[in-house]
Amino acid sequence: MNILFFNFRDRKNPAAGGSEFIIEEIAKRLVKDGHHVKLITAGFADSKPDEIVDGYEIIRLGNRWTVYWLARKYYLRNLKKWPDKVIEVVNTVPFFTKYYIRQPKILFFHQLCREIWFYQLFFPLSLIGYLVEPVYLRLLNDLPVITVSNSTKLDLECNGFRAENIIIIREGVSLQPVTLSNKSTKFKDPTILSLGSIRPMKRTLDQIKAFEMVKERFPEFRMVMAGNASGWYGHMVLKKI
Repeated sequence: MNILFFNFRDRKNPAAGGSEFIIEEIAKRLVKDGHHVKLITAGFADSKPDEIVDGYEIIRLGNRWTVYWLARKYYLRNLKKWPDKVIEVVNTVPFFTKYYIRQPKILFFHQLCREIWFYQLFFPLSLIGYLVEPVYLRLLNDLPVITVSNSTKLDLECNGFRAENIIIIREGVSLQPVTLSNKSTKFKDPTILSLGSIRPMKRTLDQIKAFEMVKERFPEFRMVMAGNASGWYGHMVLKKI
């Protein structure tokens, strides 16, 4: 089977998150099962326009904002008869493949945006996104869906998706476990680790405020924060620390 993915980022993108790793883990396993897989996604600085990774082909077009239009154009010009199945990953903005692809389509949601609009975009774009999201969900709610949690399934049902059209899958990746040497020891003081991207939607500043409350009662506690602190929000976090 020929399977075509649409996603706004791939895992080599510097801004990639967990969603991209999960999607490409699925792509890798589909290839292993004998399927042919292509992924249309956005380009980034110094990225290759076309690349084979773990047996599937990545086609990079434009950037974070232009990829939606360029993906449609590329598909109609080069891939119109190629796929047997299309999987559209909806992350903030849909590709709206429903309106130009005839082959069977599946939407993949990790979560809906909702209040995330107000953390990731400035006003008034945040408000526009918040108000428009339910509208485009209604336009897509006749399509089958894959998601990863019951909470997202319930959110989709509230936007008109039928429960019988939504399948929940478990997420998994293939990673080698970290091996600890016999010399590894715990920190001397009780320590909290914050590990992940430092972005408004991750509420990193709230983690710091919570830690300050803990320190008032347990002065010996420490906190270690690991993540990319570049960008305006990262600078706010560093200033707060």
